[in-house]
Amino acid sequence: METELKLQVPPAQLDQIRQHPMLAAQAFDGAHEHQLVDTYYDTAGHDLWKRGLTLRVRESAGAWIQTVKTAAATSPGLHERGEWECALPNATPQPALLARQIKPAALSTLLSRVEAGQLEPIFRNVTRRTSWLLKWPDGDEVECVLDSGRIESGGNHAEIAELELEIKHGSSTHLFELALALHADIPLRMSNDSKAARGFAMLSEVAAHSVKAQPVKLGRHATLEDTFQQIGLNCLRQMEANVPGVLQKDVESLHQMRVGLRRLRALIDMFEELAPAPAQIAEGLDWLAEALGATRDWDVLADSTLARIHGIDPGALRLAARARADKLHQAMLQTLHSARFTEVLLSVNGWLHGRQWRDETTLPAKSPLANPAAKACLPLLRKAEKRLSRRIAGFDGEEPHQRHRIRIAAKKARYGAEFFRDLLPAKEVKRYVARLSELQDHLGLLNDFAVAGQLLPELQKGNGELGRQAAYARGYLVAASEADSSELAASLKAVAKLRLPR
Repeated sequence: METELKLQVPPAQLDQIRQHPMLAAQAFDGAHEHQLVDTYYDTAGHDLWKRGLTLRVRESAGAWIQTVKTAAATSPGLHERGEWECALPNATPQPALLARQIKPAALSTLLSRVEAGQLEPIFRNVTRRTSWLLKWPDGDEVECVLDSGRIESGGNHAEIAELELEIKHGSSTHLFELALALHADIPLRMSNDSKAARGFAMLSEVAAHSVKAQPVKLGRHATLEDTFQQIGLNCLRQMEANVPGVLQKDVESLHQMRVGLRRLRALIDMFEELAPAPAQIAEGLDWLAEALGATRDWDVLADSTLARIHGIDPGALRLAARARADKLHQAMLQTLHSARFTEVLLSVNGWLHGRQWRDETTLPAKSPLANPAAKACLPLLRKAEKRLSRRIAGFDGEEPHQRHRIRIAAKKARYGAEFFRDLLPAKEVKRYVARLSELQDHLGLLNDFAVAGQLLPELQKGNGELGRQAAYARGYLVAASEADSSELAASLKAVAKLRLPR
C-alpha cells in the first residue's frame, strides 16, 4: 500500500524545486535522476480502468517493470492505493504474473482473466524523475519525487509537472510539514488526479460531477478522538472531491463543496473546547466560506428564488442574476488556484491526519477524547440541542438575523446527529434528522428571500424594465416572508422540544 501526497508544480519552477536547499539538506544520499517511459495497457473497452485497476509497464535503464495499482482510496489529501509489481524480460505485459500476488480475490480474478493478447497500449508517459529520500531524527522517512515530462495519447499530449511525497516510514506529519514549507517558497497546488487518470481523461471528455456527503462509518468501540478525526476527514473529502466540478463552473459542485465546508466548520465548532483549531485554520476556512457563499447566493437567486415570483415574468432579472453568478464562478477559479487555498487544504489535512490538537503523542487518560465515543458524544449533542432551544426561545418573530441564527443552530444539531448516527438508536435518529431537515429547509427558503432582498438592489439601478422587476420582486418576497410567520412559529415550537434519546 502506498500513501502519497500529490502536488502540481508551476512548470517554470521545476528547477527551483530541484535546487531547493531544504531537500538537499534533508536528503539521505542526495538527489537521483531517472528517465522513465511508462506505457499503460488495457483492453479496447478499458475493462481494467472501469474496475479500478491500472496496468503499467515501465522502461528505465534497459529494464522493464510491470505494475498494477488500484484506484486511490478516498483519504483527503493523501492517496492510498494498492500496488504490486514484478520484473519483465521485455516490454510485453504479462498480467497473470501479478494476479498471483494480489490478495483481493475479485481483483486477482479480473487480472488473471485478461490475456496478454487482449491488451493494447492506451497511452504513455515520458518522464524525467528526480527523487530524494528524506529522513528525520525520529526515524520517519518520506520519498520526494519530482516528475517533469508529458503524457502522450494518440496525437494529443499533456504536460507533467508534479511533486509526489510518499510515506516510506512513519506518520504523515512530516509529509504535510514538508509540503507547507515548499509551498511557502513555490506556489503548489494539491492534485487528486494520477497520471493514469489524466491519461484516460484525454481519451474522452468527461464532465466533472458533484459529490454529496458520504455516510460516516463509525466503529462501536472507537474513541471520541478517533471519530473526530474520521468525521473531519469525511467532510474534507467532500470538499476536495468537488474541486474539479467547481473548476468547471458547475453550480451543484460548488454547492456540495460548500456543504462539505459547512459540515467541517460545524464539527470544529462542536469540538472547540476539546480540539481547538489553530487560528490560521479557522481564518482560512472562514475566508473560503465567504468566497463560496457569495457565489452560491447569486446561484440561488438566479436559479431558484426568482422562479417563485408570480405576477410578472422575471426573465430579465434571471439573466442579470445569472450573469453576476457566472462572474463569481470565474473568480472562484482564481480562489482555487491561489496560494492561500493550497495552504488551507494542506494545513487542515496536516492537522487532522497528524492529530495536531494534542500537546503530546498520546492523550491524557482523563481527556474526554480518550473515552468511548458512544457515550462521550452525548454532551456535545446536548449542547447543540440547548443552543437551538435558546435561539428559538429568543426569537421575536420579526428579525431575519435571528431566524438565520436559528437555522444555523438547527443545521449544526442535524449535522451532529448525522455524524454520530452509527452510535445512536437508528429509528430515533432518523426521525430527529428528518424534523430538523424540514425546519432547515423552511428557514433556508426564508433566508433565500432575505438574501434576495440584499442582492436585488444591485440589479435595481436605473428606471428601466430591470429596475421595475427588481422592485416588484423585493416587495413580493417581503410579503411572502411575512405571510409565513404563523406556520414558522408552529414549526419552531415543535422543534424546540426535540431531543435525541439519552
